[in-house]
Amino acid sequence: MIPDAVAAIIAAAIRDHATNTPEEQGRRAVRELRDAGWTIAAPDVIAAALRAA
Repeated sequence: MIPDAVAAIIAAAIRDHATNTPEEQGRRAVRELRDAGWTIAAPDVIAAALRAA
C-alpha cells in the first residue's frame, strides 16, 4: 500500500506536468519525493544494506 503522503506527491507530479511523457512524470515524482525527504532505492540496494547491518 502506498502511504497517502507518497500518493499525494505522485498525483501532484502527474497533474502539474500532464503534458510530459510518463517517464518525465515519473522522474519528476521521484525528484519531488526525494525533496520531501523520501529515500528511493532499488530492491537489490535495500537487500544489500539489510545484509550488511
